[in-house]
Amino acid sequence: MEITDAIKQRRVVKEFKQDPVPDDILYRIIESARWAPSPFNTQPWEFIIIKNRKTLKKLAKCAPMHECNAPMAIAVVILPITARYPFHQQVGEPEHAGAMAVQNIMLTAWELGIGTAWATIEKDKVKQILNIPDEFDVLTVIPMGYPLVEPSMHEETDRLPVEDLMNFEEFTGISEGRIMVY
Repeated sequence: MEITDAIKQRRVVKEFKQDPVPDDILYRIIESARWAPSPFNTQPWEFIIIKNRKTLKKLAKCAPMHECNAPMAIAVVILPITARYPFHQQVGEPEHAGAMAVQNIMLTAWELGIGTAWATIEKDKVKQILNIPDEFDVLTVIPMGYPLVEPSMHEETDRLPVEDLMNFEEFTGISEGRIMVY
Protein backbone atom coordinates (compact mmCIF):
# COMPACT_ATOMS: atom_id res chain seq x y z
CA MET A 1 0.00 0.00 0.00
CA GLU A 2 1.34 3.43 -0.91
CA ILE A 3 1.57 5.94 1.96
CA THR A 4 -0.93 8.31 0.32
CA ASP A 5 -3.41 5.43 -0.03
CA ALA A 6 -2.98 4.54 3.65
CA ILE A 7 -3.54 8.17 4.63
CA LYS A 8 -6.71 8.48 2.56
CA GLN A 9 -8.12 5.03 3.41
CA ARG A 10 -7.41 4.85 7.16
CA ARG A 11 -10.52 4.92 9.31
CA VAL A 12 -11.35 5.07 13.00
CA VAL A 13 -12.37 1.63 14.20
CA LYS A 14 -14.36 1.15 17.40
CA GLU A 15 -15.71 -2.38 16.95
CA PHE A 16 -13.16 -5.16 16.91
CA LYS A 17 -12.90 -8.89 16.45
CA GLN A 18 -11.38 -10.52 19.51
CA ASP A 19 -8.59 -12.16 17.50
CA PRO A 20 -5.21 -11.26 19.00
CA VAL A 21 -2.77 -9.12 17.05
CA PRO A 22 0.33 -11.28 16.50
CA ASP A 23 3.50 -10.04 18.18
CA ASP A 24 5.40 -9.82 14.88
CA ILE A 25 2.73 -7.40 13.57
CA LEU A 26 2.86 -5.44 16.83
CA TYR A 27 6.64 -5.12 16.53
CA ARG A 28 6.28 -3.80 12.97
CA ILE A 29 3.80 -1.20 14.21
CA ILE A 30 6.08 -0.03 17.05
CA GLU A 31 9.05 -0.09 14.66
CA SER A 32 7.27 2.50 12.52
CA ALA A 33 6.54 4.63 15.61
CA ARG A 34 10.18 4.79 16.60
CA TRP A 35 10.99 6.44 13.26
CA ALA A 36 8.74 9.43 13.92
CA PRO A 37 10.55 12.77 13.97
CA SER A 38 11.37 14.36 17.31
CA PRO A 39 13.31 17.44 18.46
CA PHE A 40 17.05 16.69 18.34
CA ASN A 41 16.14 13.00 17.89
CA THR A 42 15.20 12.82 21.59
CA GLN A 43 12.50 10.20 20.87
CA PRO A 44 10.48 11.30 23.92
CA TRP A 45 8.08 8.36 23.95
CA GLU A 46 7.54 4.91 25.32
CA PHE A 47 4.72 2.54 24.52
CA ILE A 48 2.78 0.38 26.94
CA ILE A 49 1.19 -2.64 25.29
CA ILE A 50 -2.02 -3.60 27.10
CA LYS A 51 -3.70 -6.95 26.49
CA ASN A 52 -5.10 -7.74 29.94
CA ARG A 53 -8.94 -7.63 29.71
CA LYS A 54 -9.38 -6.18 33.21
CA THR A 55 -6.92 -3.37 32.50
CA LEU A 56 -8.56 -2.67 29.13
CA LYS A 57 -11.96 -2.36 30.83
CA LYS A 58 -10.56 0.05 33.40
CA LEU A 59 -8.95 2.14 30.66
CA ALA A 60 -12.18 2.18 28.65
CA LYS A 61 -13.87 3.92 31.57
CA CYS A 62 -11.27 6.72 31.28
CA ALA A 63 -12.41 7.62 27.79
CA PRO A 64 -15.64 9.40 26.89
CA MET A 65 -16.45 6.69 24.33
CA HIS A 66 -15.86 3.61 26.47
CA GLU A 67 -17.95 1.16 24.46
CA CYS A 68 -14.77 0.10 22.65
CA ASN A 69 -14.13 -3.65 22.79
CA ALA A 70 -10.56 -3.77 21.44
CA PRO A 71 -8.54 -6.88 22.27
CA MET A 72 -5.52 -4.68 22.98
CA ALA A 73 -4.37 -1.09 23.25
CA ILE A 74 -1.17 0.92 23.16
CA ALA A 75 -0.66 3.74 25.66
CA VAL A 76 1.68 6.44 24.38
CA VAL A 77 3.76 7.82 27.24
CA ILE A 78 5.57 11.12 26.72
CA LEU A 79 8.88 11.69 28.47
CA PRO A 80 9.99 15.19 29.40
CA ILE A 81 12.84 16.83 27.54
CA THR A 82 14.93 18.58 30.19
CA ALA A 83 18.38 20.08 30.76
CA ARG A 84 19.70 21.08 27.30
CA TYR A 85 16.26 21.57 25.74
CA PRO A 86 13.88 23.32 28.18
CA PHE A 87 12.33 25.45 25.42
CA HIS A 88 11.12 22.35 23.58
CA GLN A 89 9.36 21.14 26.70
CA GLN A 90 7.73 24.54 27.25
CA VAL A 91 6.22 24.70 23.75
CA GLY A 92 4.96 21.11 23.80
CA GLU A 93 7.46 19.53 21.43
CA PRO A 94 7.45 16.13 23.20
CA GLU A 95 3.67 15.89 22.74
CA HIS A 96 3.94 16.95 19.10
CA ALA A 97 6.56 14.28 18.50
CA GLY A 98 4.35 11.75 20.28
CA ALA A 99 1.46 12.67 18.00
CA MET A 100 3.67 11.95 15.00
CA ALA A 101 4.52 8.55 16.48
CA VAL A 102 0.78 7.91 16.91
CA GLN A 103 0.19 8.79 13.25
CA ASN A 104 2.87 6.28 12.26
CA ILE A 105 1.25 3.65 14.49
CA MET A 106 -2.19 4.22 13.01
CA LEU A 107 -1.02 4.23 9.39
CA THR A 108 1.16 1.15 9.74
CA ALA A 109 -1.57 -0.71 11.60
CA TRP A 110 -4.04 0.14 8.84
CA GLU A 111 -1.61 -1.04 6.17
CA LEU A 112 -1.39 -4.37 8.05
CA GLY A 113 -5.17 -4.76 8.37
CA ILE A 114 -5.38 -3.57 11.98
CA GLY A 115 -7.93 -0.96 13.05
CA THR A 116 -7.19 1.81 15.56
CA ALA A 117 -8.72 4.92 17.09
CA TRP A 118 -7.33 7.92 18.94
CA ALA A 119 -8.92 7.89 22.39
CA THR A 120 -9.38 11.12 24.30
CA ILE A 121 -8.64 10.10 27.87
CA GLU A 122 -8.72 11.26 31.47
CA LYS A 123 -4.94 11.35 31.79
CA ASP A 124 -4.65 11.27 35.57
CA LYS A 125 -6.80 8.14 35.82
CA VAL A 126 -4.89 6.41 33.01
CA LYS A 127 -1.57 7.27 34.66
CA GLN A 128 -2.79 5.74 37.91
CA ILE A 129 -4.01 2.53 36.23
CA LEU A 130 -0.78 2.09 34.26
CA ASN A 131 1.55 3.21 37.08
CA ILE A 132 2.99 6.11 35.06
CA PRO A 133 5.11 8.50 37.19
CA ASP A 134 3.91 12.08 37.68
CA GLU A 135 6.74 13.64 35.65
CA PHE A 136 5.62 11.73 32.55
CA ASP A 137 2.54 12.40 30.45
CA VAL A 138 0.22 10.01 28.67
CA LEU A 139 -0.82 11.32 25.28
CA THR A 140 -3.45 8.76 24.37
CA VAL A 141 -4.44 5.13 24.57
CA ILE A 142 -4.92 3.62 21.11
CA PRO A 143 -7.47 0.77 20.99
CA MET A 144 -6.31 -1.73 18.39
CA GLY A 145 -7.45 -4.91 16.69
CA TYR A 146 -8.92 -6.40 13.56
CA PRO A 147 -12.07 -4.49 12.51
CA LEU A 148 -15.33 -6.33 13.17
CA VAL A 149 -16.85 -4.75 10.06
CA GLU A 150 -15.21 -3.06 7.09
CA PRO A 151 -15.31 0.69 7.79
CA SER A 152 -16.95 2.80 5.11
CA MET A 153 -14.66 4.80 2.89
CA HIS A 154 -14.64 8.58 2.87
CA GLU A 155 -15.75 10.38 -0.24
CA GLU A 156 -13.61 13.10 -1.76
CA THR A 157 -16.41 15.51 -0.83
CA ASP A 158 -15.94 14.62 2.88
CA ARG A 159 -12.78 16.72 2.90
CA LEU A 160 -12.32 20.41 2.34
CA PRO A 161 -10.73 21.36 -0.97
CA VAL A 162 -6.98 21.96 -0.78
CA GLU A 163 -7.38 25.51 -2.01
CA ASP A 164 -9.64 26.27 0.99
CA LEU A 165 -6.85 25.23 3.36
CA MET A 166 -3.90 27.09 1.86
CA ASN A 167 -2.61 30.59 2.55
CA PHE A 168 0.52 31.95 0.89
CA GLU A 169 3.12 34.06 2.69
CA GLU A 170 0.73 35.13 5.47
CA PHE A 171 -2.58 34.23 7.02
CA THR A 172 -5.33 35.74 4.90
CA GLY A 173 -8.39 34.80 6.91
CA ILE A 174 -10.59 31.92 7.77
CA SER A 175 -12.63 30.46 4.95
CA GLU A 176 -16.38 30.73 5.27
CA GLY A 177 -17.70 27.98 7.50
CA ARG A 178 -14.29 27.05 8.96
CA ILE A 179 -15.10 27.76 12.62
CA MET A 180 -15.58 24.26 14.02
CA VAL A 181 -18.60 23.45 16.09
CA TYR A 182 -19.30 19.83 16.91
